Amino acid sequence: MSQNATPPTSPMAPAPVPPAPKQKNTVGLIALVVGVAGFVFACIPGALIVGWLLLPIAFVLGIVALCLRGKSRWAGLVGLILSVVGSIVGAIVFFTVVATAVDDAFDEASGGDTVITEDESTSEEEPAATEDDGDAAEAEKGTRENPVSFDATIENNDWTITLADFNPDANAEVADGNPFNDEPGDGEVWITVTPTATYHGSDSGLAAELQFAFVSADGTVTNGYDSIAVLDDSFDSAAELYDGGTTTGTVTLLVPADLDGGLLRIAPGFLADEVFVSLP
Repeated sequence: MSQNATPPTSPMAPAPVPPAPKQKNTVGLIALVVGVAGFVFACIPGALIVGWLLLPIAFVLGIVALCLRGKSRWAGLVGLILSVVGSIVGAIVFFTVVATAVDDAFDEASGGDTVITEDESTSEEEPAATEDDGDAAEAEKGTRENPVSFDATIENNDWTITLADFNPDANAEVADGNPFNDEPGDGEVWITVTPTATYHGSDSGLAAELQFAFVSADGTVTNGYDSIAVLDDSFDSAAELYDGGTTTGTVTLLVPADLDGGLLRIAPGFLADEVFVSLP
């Protein structure tokens, strides 16, 4: 071989090709816009349904945008995140609205808050609370631990109730009222009380919504329907009243003969707060 021969030269390596810039992702931008709109509507209780329609669309478009090759993915990713977060926010708003609606409906059905008005002269005659009465003094007025006086006025949005003519031994009155009335057993006595109820609701109401009971010192509850006694002036539970209508009559309760520590319990409506009343 000739010494003057030149060695073969290797071909030049090709220059690296710069990556092509990613193209605009139209689907991702649409997912972003729809996700933003869905998130905003999901935060508005009155437009919540619109948000629930838009957010799933943003979710699907976001996934599609992320799967496109050569396309920018940030808009699709943001749209996807907004769709998930917006769905969570929408669920929270929905349950808040439902809870508020249920609470309002319950409050309306119960007649609203029960308000108790006591005679100031009666309150002034009550002895001052002692240390032993601390729990009762701290308890809410109208509870078993802190009952209201017999002459208190009990009212809510639907009813106003006052009491009168308590009779701690009405056995003779009940026996003379009707021969079919239940006779008191050993250790029992009929008591009577005369409530006057005035209706204030927007529609008509039935006096049957009102509930009267006696709670003895040991916690035993006696309801008006536990025993039967009919008098000429019995409280008419079937009375239907419109705004301003009033009904009054005698309520009879067959209770333990030992009335010491016992209380009357009145509910001015089926779902209304129960109010405990001291015996006169």
